Amino acid sequence: MENLLQLAMQMILCLVIAALIGAIIGYLLGRIGKCPEHAETRDDNRQSVEAPQQTLHAQKHAPKSGSDTLATPPSQPKQEQAPAQTVTEETPQAMQKKFDNIEGERPPMLSAPRNGIPDDLKEISGIGLKIEEKLHELGIFHFDQIANWTPDNIRWVEQYLDFKGRISRENWVGQAKILARGSADRS
Repeated sequence: MENLLQLAMQMILCLVIAALIGAIIGYLLGRIGKCPEHAETRDDNRQSVEAPQQTLHAQKHAPKSGSDTLATPPSQPKQEQAPAQTVTEETPQAMQKKFDNIEGERPPMLSAPRNGIPDDLKEISGIGLKIEEKLHELGIFHFDQIANWTPDNIRWVEQYLDFKGRISRENWVGQAKILARGSADRS
């Protein structure tokens, strides 16, 4: 009888521990699911996330009006907006000075995506939302732009993004060549 009681207590203890671990994991997964930088990993919400991101990107790069805050388009549900931040724009001369200190050759860049629609650079393994935004700021919007990078272009971008060998190691150019062929077929 004493062994049976000990066994029951051990089982109850194991169940309590399992419930606590499950609750912690559930809480953490719930927090990750609400994090905007992990939105691209949620397949069920991917469609609803991409459209507002493209709209916000287009608004971010549109000519400035009197307001620094982004308005939610009427067709999109109202989302919580971060507090307005003061945007400090660098002069073209200051930007050029920053670029002049980088070794290698700056790759050809565009002022805006062709036909107003950028490729989803996150399809390249190693490029996430933040890196995609930085590439867009540089004028890199399409797979074929990355596919045409020379070793000097790669060195320049790696220094600009402070990646030290990552672009070559992750084979962005090779991946972009494959994706560029696929996007050309869709056009």
